[in-house]
Amino acid sequence: MSDNRSGIWRRVEELVDRAPGTAALRAHRLHLVAVRSWRARGRHVPAGLRADEHSAAIMALAVPLLLARARAAYSGSLMLMKGPEAAAHREDPATRYFRDLDLLVDDPPAAQRALVARGFIEGGNPDDYEDAQHLRPLAWPGVPLVVELHRRPNCPQWLMPPPSQELFRGAVPSRTGVEGVLAPSPAVHALLLAAHSWAHRPLARLADLIDIVAVLDADGRTVADDLARQWGWSGMWRTTIAAADAVLADRSCPLSLRIWARHLRPARESTVLENHLLRIAAPVWAMPLAHAPRAFGVAFTQAAAKDSNESWDDKRRRSGKAVAHAFMPESAHVRTLKRSDE
Repeated sequence: MSDNRSGIWRRVEELVDRAPGTAALRAHRLHLVAVRSWRARGRHVPAGLRADEHSAAIMALAVPLLLARARAAYSGSLMLMKGPEAAAHREDPATRYFRDLDLLVDDPPAAQRALVARGFIEGGNPDDYEDAQHLRPLAWPGVPLVVELHRRPNCPQWLMPPPSQELFRGAVPSRTGVEGVLAPSPAVHALLLAAHSWAHRPLARLADLIDIVAVLDADGRTVADDLARQWGWSGMWRTTIAAADAVLADRSCPLSLRIWARHLRPARESTVLENHLLRIAAPVWAMPLAHAPRAFGVAFTQAAAKDSNESWDDKRRRSGKAVAHAFMPESAHVRTLKRSDE
């Protein structure tokens, strides 16, 4: 993909106009882009989207405050990933939604203790974070933004994360401007953004592809390709960047967008069936053939598992509704589940 930034942002606005409604815009995290685009063209901005814009502005104002407090509390290395760091690469940073600060640190337990000693408050159940990629979330009283100190970058269970020391070696100053806070190099950041997306819902959101393209500089594509091979991430990276090329640069449509990520080009929500399919198909798609059975096993186990706060009877009822709602947009399915629980 060429480094034609203005062309990328024109394509993003086309995707906004293509989306079938507000629910799709929110699903792809393009709703803040829509606010900016519609207001610039004199179009009506719904009250709900104006409220989203207001909340996002409050989050953005809290970023330098929390980063400065974290930096003052802990003297080790702090690397900001995703969120406001990715936003800073956009044409308009205010169009990038985020709700937490993801900080990779060189000594997570020491950093957590230091921030708690300086007034940050731990949240969540400690048992839930024993083996997680980050420690318990941290909040500052009165500030809605959450800080998460990472042991390692988030990536799918079937991929090995790169050593944190390697990521710190190529770090650059954060674009937030907070002194002493680092950011991944552009190529590394693009790979980490892709891995984070695949750890949750591979090729699920257009905003994830936009982030990846936005952070890559002119030389970043080649460097990212090389790093992906070194880390064993080539399949995931190749699939991701091919999807980004197709959606944002009008390149040929890869098989992934024709089979299990068909919702991306029309900027619509994935259906319940498509959501389950992408969770299972994506890891098999991205792994070498010899590793595909293990990847499929991990993906299937995750799809079949119940949530920590539900019983197996609840899981069976939820699965039954998923089958009944197979061709329903995901957000509508979630709303029906919530209504049935009330």
